[in-house]
Amino acid sequence: MPRSPGMGADIPIISKVDRERKEIHAVAVGPVTFADVEAHLLQQKNWGVLAYREFIDGRGAGPIFTPAEVRQIVELLRKMSEGSPLGRTAVLVSSDYAFGVMRMLEMLIDDVCQLKPFRDEQEAREWLAEKSAGTSPK
Repeated sequence: MPRSPGMGADIPIISKVDRERKEIHAVAVGPVTFADVEAHLLQQKNWGVLAYREFIDGRGAGPIFTPAEVRQIVELLRKMSEGSPLGRTAVLVSSDYAFGVMRMLEMLIDDVCQLKPFRDEQEAREWLAEKSAGTSPK
């Protein structure tokens, strides 16, 4: 049965928002599709937290989007940045493939927002917490 938002445990990206610290902690599990990324971003938009810093623990997940869908993610982020600055995002990954996909995404959106893949959790959290870290470079 295909996944859709609101199906509980089948949702591959689960987020917890800390409004006091202006941070989002997300955990991604299983295969993550373009539709999952889109639903995750729309949820953040609806919650009014696009400008928050985000830590995504994707060690238990794997991106399964096509090159065309990567471009769709880029366009989605560009559109969202027009209405709100986007907070920087650290993505913790465990595979070479996931690192490569996230690195490609990082390069394609570097003029819109700061997204960076990591293999080391401490390094990811330190980058996310840097004083100079802010929202989108716009």
